[in-house]
This record gives sequence, structure tokens and C-alpha cells, in this order.
Amino acid sequence: MTPTSHPAPGGTDDDAQRWQQAAQLRADHKRWIVIWLAPENCFRAYRRLPGARRDTALSAATSAEMADLIGQAEQGTRTPLPRTEGS
Repeated sequence: MTPTSHPAPGGTDDDAQRWQQAAQLRADHKRWIVIWLAPENCFRAYRRLPGARRDTALSAATSAEMADLIGQAEQGTRTPLPRTEGS
């Protein structure tokens, strides 16, 4: 799906802008599926992170907030968790 500068039927110019922002997030974070959910007025991103049993799902109101959440999620996978006694 390629965003355009024209809103989808029933959409708004803001929605078209958000779809373009989602496309930019996908380009910047190639391992993530990023979409704009107009009915919920939020961005959603999905990815199976290394070592996770389930997909990670993130939600954010702005593209900047989504970029920060993706960065935090990726940073968390690079730092090994401290081992505790018995684990």
C-alpha cells in the first residue's frame, strides 16, 4: 500500500499525512510493520523481537512517539536481562 497526497474516500488530509508518516516509519525501521489506524486515531507497529514468544505491538498518537517507542523496544533487545539466582 502506497500512501498518496490525496485522502482515501471518507478520509481526511490529516489521515493522508499520517499514512505518509507511517510509510516513513516503515522506511526508517524496516523490520517493523507500521500502520495508521484512522478509526482509533493512532499509529500501530508490530514486530517479533528476538527472544520473544509473541509479536510486540506498540501504539502511539504521534509518529515521533512511535519512533521513540520502537527505539526503546529495540534497545531493550540489545541489553541482556540480568540473570537472577535460579534462572
